[in-house]
Amino acid sequence: MDGQVTHRVAVGPLGVELEVLDGEDLFTAAQRLGYRWPTVCGGKGTCRTCFVQVEEGAENCSPVGPLEREGIEALRRPVDGRTRLACRLRVEGPVSVTKRGVRRRVQE
Repeated sequence: MDGQVTHRVAVGPLGVELEVLDGEDLFTAAQRLGYRWPTVCGGKGTCRTCFVQVEEGAENCSPVGPLEREGIEALRRPVDGRTRLACRLRVEGPVSVTKRGVRRRVQE
């Protein structure tokens, strides 16, 4: 992509790999690439619907910030780097996540 640094994120169970731009969150990348990602708030970090389970590559994930920490705790999940909000998750290398409900957007 025009010399921009990208990182691969494998999304299961759909079985796709997304090219996430450096500094871009996973939710925004999915939308840019034509995928519908479960959300209510549209990526503002408040609904927690976009949460993912990190299967591999947690060391390549951005640190958990205060808003994301609050969301993960509200989901009653440990803040251990395995549960993340896609709208807050930035990656710096290959990562594999699981998120049910991700779908390719239908072209009209």
